[in-house]
Amino acid sequence: MSIDQIIETLPEKSAEDRARMRRNAEDKKQSGPPKLRADAEKLLDALDSLEAQERDAVRTMPVAERVVQAFTKRPPSATEEKPLRVLLDNPGSTSTALSQALGWGAQSWHLHFGTMCQNREADLWPAEKFAKEDKGFFSGILAEFNPDGATFTMKPEVVGALAKLGIHAKAGA
Repeated sequence: MSIDQIIETLPEKSAEDRARMRRNAEDKKQSGPPKLRADAEKLLDALDSLEAQERDAVRTMPVAERVVQAFTKRPPSATEEKPLRVLLDNPGSTSTALSQALGWGAQSWHLHFGTMCQNREADLWPAEKFAKEDKGFFSGILAEFNPDGATFTMKPEVVGALAKLGIHAKAGA
């Protein structure tokens, strides 16, 4: 299969397939023969271009649609679903309280929730940065943070999107 034929299939590839293709192309670009290096560069350029187009397309979608798409494209694991549900069930709680509600130690809720958001940042929206060198407040992608009490609450438009995916707060929460 020619590199052009491979590039034509990129829109249908999963995120994992694309990541694997990117790693392979980066390896070939560094150590392959000249033709393979050129093909690797062409594939990397095509991946960058396609992913930029997809990010731009997502940015114009309403927030709820982005959330549904992001969690459909990459469904939450059982471990990822727990921090979502506990926040839905306990709005206005601290990271420590949310961690305790899960039976986890310290502020591990915040770490798991933030990592889950970071893993979907490209399909959602960028995390807010507080300083130039800051990598971003990833939990803030899906949750509102109140610095006065250091509490978290799921953003209202996210609550509705998660409900469409079957992830709800417990009755009465």
